[in-house]
Amino acid sequence: MLTSQEFNTFNFIDFVRQNPEQHDSFSLELEQATAVFHDAGIIEFIPKQSSNQYVCLSCGVHGNETAPIEIISDMVRDILVGAQSLKVNLLILLGNPKAMMQQERFLEFNLNRMFNHHWKAYLEADANCYEALRAQRLEPAVKAFFDKSPADARRYHYDLHTAIRASKHQRFAIYPYLDGREHKAEQLAFMQDCGVDTVLLYHKPSSTFSYHTSHHFKADAFTVELGKVKPFGENNRDDFKQSENQLRKLVAGNYHFNNDRSTDELNLFAVKKELLRVSDESHLNVEDDLANFTEFEQGFELLSDPKEPYVVESDGEAIVFPNNKVPMGQRMALLIEPVTLG
Repeated sequence: MLTSQEFNTFNFIDFVRQNPEQHDSFSLELEQATAVFHDAGIIEFIPKQSSNQYVCLSCGVHGNETAPIEIISDMVRDILVGAQSLKVNLLILLGNPKAMMQQERFLEFNLNRMFNHHWKAYLEADANCYEALRAQRLEPAVKAFFDKSPADARRYHYDLHTAIRASKHQRFAIYPYLDGREHKAEQLAFMQDCGVDTVLLYHKPSSTFSYHTSHHFKADAFTVELGKVKPFGENNRDDFKQSENQLRKLVAGNYHFNNDRSTDELNLFAVKKELLRVSDESHLNVEDDLANFTEFEQGFELLSDPKEPYVVESDGEAIVFPNNKVPMGQRMALLIEPVTLG
């Protein structure tokens, strides 16, 4: 439990470091909202003024992606002391507290491969798997939050990340598979306002947090890559100011979504193919530090494998998330190509 004096100097990051394990729920009555500290890294703000907007902001699903954690920590502090206006129902999630404490991407397994109930298989293999236990806790938290919303409510989930490698497009987002629903121009415009100039339209169901909320709760959801991974204290917050300002406008109820906005300036890509590790000899023929969105010429053998190699079929095919160090059966990279909507 926090005293009023303590939350005047509250630091979300420090609080999670001190309480990385499950803790008892407690509430604080604020001037503009009730703050409910549900569990480690899970805070809900319920505004005193009724709202049909339900916003989930998650960060730290990978513990070394520090800039979004710093942004969310500052926002939480400002809501507590009244410096940040709150006019929406807000759920704050810090995904992986123990990995954050070590500034590691994860302890055992990639947490962003465990949602949409994929954590169950990990717990069957190891009942003490930390990331699986964490996903098991986060899924009910978002369900309880969105289940409170009426049928006509607007539900949003922005899962904030920074990339582990350089990118030809520094700020980009992944629009999860929509299960037959249409991509929304208003959401693409919001990404533009956040400084995102590139969006990857995903092609199938996945185990990511943003797909989980999109699929189960019909939330407008994105995985948002805001820059590059750096240690705590080394982020240039000016690089993230545009994104932070728009998220604060959203939380304050001052962002107005517009479905008529042009998105012509966005770079839109679709997934052409997933390159998987199908054998011990599967190998991407790229440097380890290759930038996301690097393009290749037709005829280049991008993936060497005795059974399922991949040779680039046309100029301009590009790669994101290349990684030669993944377990058998997992994705080594996404092969993408430019698309247009409409």
